[in-house]
Amino acid sequence: MGLKARVGAGALALLALSTLPADAQRTRFQGITQCGRYASVQFARRDPAFRRFVIERVSVQDEKYADMVGNQFVSTIFTGRAIYETSAGTKRVRFVCLHAGYSKGPVFVYALPE
Repeated sequence: MGLKARVGAGALALLALSTLPADAQRTRFQGITQCGRYASVQFARRDPAFRRFVIERVSVQDEKYADMVGNQFVSTIFTGRAIYETSAGTKRVRFVCLHAGYSKGPVFVYALPE
């Protein structure tokens, strides 16, 4: 293979990589962030005393699922610990987040008292 062919193949590979969708550049960190934001919005709607929800990233485990839950596709299940803060105080909880992929985001978050 000549030098021109190698350079051409390299340029073609770079062009192909640059046309990948932005979703391919997303990380686990962003999925956890999306779960935390989604949870904060949902808990604020249901609990007038709610202040904030903070996921302890060190405790988070993710499981690749890639299947349907009812009529909703779920790609990853995040579980771990979090802090649930209300006007009455803070408490540690365990949470479950069903994530439908980075373009769709979380579809369900639930917190259980620890």
